Amino acid sequence: MTPPAKRSRTRRAAALAADESAASAAAPTASAADTGAAKPRRARAKAELQREEAGEAEAVAATAETEAVAAAVEEGVSAQETGEGAPAGAGGAPTMAEAAPAADKPRRRRTRAEAAARAGDASPGAGSAKQPRVAKVRAAHDTRHGEAGKATVVDAQGKVIDAVALNAGRFNVVPKVDVLHLAVRAEQAARRRGTASSKTRGEVSGSTAKLYRQKGTGRARAGSVKSPTRSGGGIAFGPHPRDYEMKVNKKVARQALAMALSDRALGGDIYVARGLDLDRPSTARLNEFLVNLDIAVPVLVITDDEEVVAKSARNLRYAECAEARTLSTEQVLRARSVVMTEKALAVLNEA
Repeated sequence: MTPPAKRSRTRRAAALAADESAASAAAPTASAADTGAAKPRRARAKAELQREEAGEAEAVAATAETEAVAAAVEEGVSAQETGEGAPAGAGGAPTMAEAAPAADKPRRRRTRAEAAARAGDASPGAGSAKQPRVAKVRAAHDTRHGEAGKATVVDAQGKVIDAVALNAGRFNVVPKVDVLHLAVRAEQAARRRGTASSKTRGEVSGSTAKLYRQKGTGRARAGSVKSPTRSGGGIAFGPHPRDYEMKVNKKVARQALAMALSDRALGGDIYVARGLDLDRPSTARLNEFLVNLDIAVPVLVITDDEEVVAKSARNLRYAECAEARTLSTEQVLRARSVVMTEKALAVLNEA
């Protein structure tokens, strides 16, 4: 069946031929003016027909070229995958860069093995096996600069003198973001007072009588002076006293604290102060000790019933003091460095 475009061109060509034959037959009787008017029309029709034929030829040539390039590329890819034939670019099938135009290079979809090898999750040809998420976290956890199971011991002048062993169950646990998030949310919620309160329209004091008659005043209708839409009225859906406490299992809370301490220990950010015996509270002496340590701030100072050290640290804006027995996960995560006394370390190692 002839395509519509070709049928239209055929009709125009036939009409043009008929016009030419009619013009040649009527030439002896036609005037010079009529002949001059017919020539431009025939010339325009012939030029239009030639342009359409040229465009069709170009389209056919472009289609043939594209098919040839695609066939060459497909042949080259199949030869490379099977390992047969001449290598690409060396007299055999052309490479994709050689065969395809720069504007539109055909792209081949990667296999799962290739994608995994490219991402670094598996070696080429090892299938689509992925490294478990826990293993990834542990691998990243082990690349920190701290030494697992060790803490730095410093003297009262802030000089490093030794290293002390840490309890692996408290200071060498792989952190889990969901556990830390749950524990911190529970600690923050427990600190909320929950005493915000407002009065509804039933609790506001005032008359319940209708302010004025329903109709005839020209004003908007009003029923009660205690309506939430009026100034001084009740509050719609306002806050009321409530308990924000969230339940977290004791084991989960202990695990979250161990994860936070482990993260600081593996980062090399836990320091044990030996001989830091202050006879009286002295912010200046403790500040000098922390400055000599040259550690990242904010600093968490952990003590165990050592009131002198706690009072010395509470006036430093970059330091926070906490008791070892009441230590929270949020306090450890908020600090970039942790300094604890030997008594506090003994309490944390036993927990």
